Amino acid sequence: LVANQTIKSQARYFSPSLNKVILMGNVGQDPKIIQFENGKKLATFSLATSRRYKDGEGNLVEQTEWHKVRFNNEKAELVERLIKKGALVTIDGSIRYDSFNKDGVEIHTTNILATNFEIKAFPKRVNPEEQAEGQSGEDA
Repeated sequence: LVANQTIKSQARYFSPSLNKVILMGNVGQDPKIIQFENGKKLATFSLATSRRYKDGEGNLVEQTEWHKVRFNNEKAELVERLIKKGALVTIDGSIRYDSFNKDGVEIHTTNILATNFEIKAFPKRVNPEEQAEGQSGEDA
């Protein structure tokens, strides 16, 4: 009985919360890397996630959401070396709402501050000769 009362008493002062995001999608562009004067790095890239559903008329619809993902420090270095446009990756982290002032206007942004990633599939590599042929505009 005393332990129960202690737990109930602590529950009044403890408000559990969780800010956890897990996303899997395709990288939209090669990561952008910023190196600060103190030597720390920031890596950012966009990640596309999609969901498919049928609309009211039975048509298959695909809706894509774009997420701005950020990695700091050592993870940014790994991102710089390993993640490329088109890669299928899983990331986990938290949602971060930021704001800044630009020309007197307050800009609000939503980012994913990621802590870990796993590459599920690397992007297809295009043979430069095949790419040149495809862009030549000549019919085979």
